[in-house]
Amino acid sequence: MHKSSLIRQTGIRLGAMTITKSMGLIGRVVLTRIIGAEGIGLFQIAYAYFGFALMLITNGFPTALAIYTAGKKNMGWVWFKKLSIWVLSGGLITAIVTLGFAEQISHYLGNPNSYYFIRALAPALVIIPLLALFRGYLQGLEKYEAIAFSEVFEQLIRVTAMIALCLFFLPQGAIFAGGLSMFGTSLGGIAAFLTLLIFYIRHTASSTYKEVLPVATKWDMSWFVRSSSAIFLTRLLIPFSDMADALIIPARLQSVGYSPHEATALFGMLTGMALLIAYMPTIMTAALSHTITMKLASAWKEQQGSIFQKYSLKAVRYAWSWGIVSTLFLLVFGEELALIIFNSAEPGYLIKGLSLIPLLVGVREITTSILWAKEQKKTTFIATAIGIVFAICCHYFLIPFPYIQLYGAVLGILVMELIVLGANVFALRMLLRPIQIGRITAYTLFFTLSGIPIGYLIRAGSLSFLPGDLGGLLGMAVYGGFLLLVHIWMSQRL
Repeated sequence: MHKSSLIRQTGIRLGAMTITKSMGLIGRVVLTRIIGAEGIGLFQIAYAYFGFALMLITNGFPTALAIYTAGKKNMGWVWFKKLSIWVLSGGLITAIVTLGFAEQISHYLGNPNSYYFIRALAPALVIIPLLALFRGYLQGLEKYEAIAFSEVFEQLIRVTAMIALCLFFLPQGAIFAGGLSMFGTSLGGIAAFLTLLIFYIRHTASSTYKEVLPVATKWDMSWFVRSSSAIFLTRLLIPFSDMADALIIPARLQSVGYSPHEATALFGMLTGMALLIAYMPTIMTAALSHTITMKLASAWKEQQGSIFQKYSLKAVRYAWSWGIVSTLFLLVFGEELALIIFNSAEPGYLIKGLSLIPLLVGVREITTSILWAKEQKKTTFIATAIGIVFAICCHYFLIPFPYIQLYGAVLGILVMELIVLGANVFALRMLLRPIQIGRITAYTLFFTLSGIPIGYLIRAGSLSFLPGDLGGLLGMAVYGGFLLLVHIWMSQRL
């Protein structure tokens, strides 16, 4: 377990995620400009259902298989074949139900126009779960190059097909065209699965384990049931939360006088625009979490406590440092980002309200990976459940308040992340003891109190020098460069 290996694998993962997220952002921006905020709201409602169904099908198996394969590489393929039968069967049943009852599902989700989006996503419920399981197996083998290439290829096909289908069917109506564009998800998944299958046949199957594979034991079965169930219950909560948001937020907006079309458009602005931008910086910590989980799981099983703690502390410090500078950037340039990307400054206020997301989510992802590597999954599950309850209460009770509305939903999202993060840190308090909380707090206050005025000075100077979008881009470049230097300095100093 060498530092250079971790840096290389994280770099590969980061590069792939950056490319895929960038293509996804471009696709979302183009789609938003074609079908409007209401169309993106329907897009988000359909994807909330898709994510929930996907988690029910996969049942936490991909992550469990990755962790298991990292410790027992010669048994990974045995379990991949066993789990594939369950995943494929569940996907086929769910896809058939979705196709047959798409109209009823769209009514339950509160907007009949989501019918076209939900029906077009049904085929993806067969291929995407199997693709996720295959990637989990290869993640356990640390085949990050293959995973990275398949993700980039999948996103390229998905976004290209999505935009092409939307433009082709646009004469028949924006909502109809936006719905059929979701077929791009299935096409991208098929392309990625075939890519990984070719890689496996050519580079892995012929050379990895030629000896007779051992037989799966009852202990293995018991471990998979326990681990996948814990992961499933924890990760199911997030799609469940998305489903609850899709049901509650538009409904509560309508209760204060917005029409269904206006409520759906506002929901799309929050989840399809503001949240999209707020979560973009977390690709850095997500890449680190993806690669370090396998190394932490291996170190924990081999009882290498010092190595486990070393990588854990380094990852937490990195996530904190990156989260601070990302939060400052979104807080200062939220409006310019919204105007340049979506041609509307309105989502900018929501982006500023969500600016803490990179900090909270980044550290939460890393601490969750540490807990899962230690096979302590109950803490995150309970905290996430409590956080979702608080978030739903914020959505339900605060949105109808005058002058609050969408900011009630923003507060609910932040409260949920803060509760999970706090629980994770408390559970890891002994492991994280070498991190000096007082020193971290002092650095946080210093860079917040100094970084905000510096950012606004750079913003004002750039806009006075070059009014308009060019000035905004210049200010973002200068301030982004400054914050990057601060991040590098903090990463080396702490």
